[in-house]
Amino acid sequence: NFQLGMELHAKYTLFCEGCRGHLGRQLNERFKLGKDADPQVYGIGIKELWEIDPSKHQPGLVIHTAGWPLESDTYGGSFLYHIDNHQVMVGFVVGL
Repeated sequence: NFQLGMELHAKYTLFCEGCRGHLGRQLNERFKLGKDADPQVYGIGIKELWEIDPSKHQPGLVIHTAGWPLESDTYGGSFLYHIDNHQVMVGFVVGL
């Protein structure tokens, strides 16, 4: 079925269509958003939820690494977030 598009009037409009989406590309071209800007870069990450020994748990503790354990020419790093119930969010991010 065909549904007529709607007209949107707003003070701010936020586009959330993902990396290099169709509308985002049009906006970049129309408003020259890439002028005097560094090119976009991408990364990928993984996250796991671990349950740890209560004696090692420190609620609220946050640890970030910059670069480690990657080679010096690759950006990224890791994180540990101690959350409730003796759980830790463990993550790793690397540039593509």
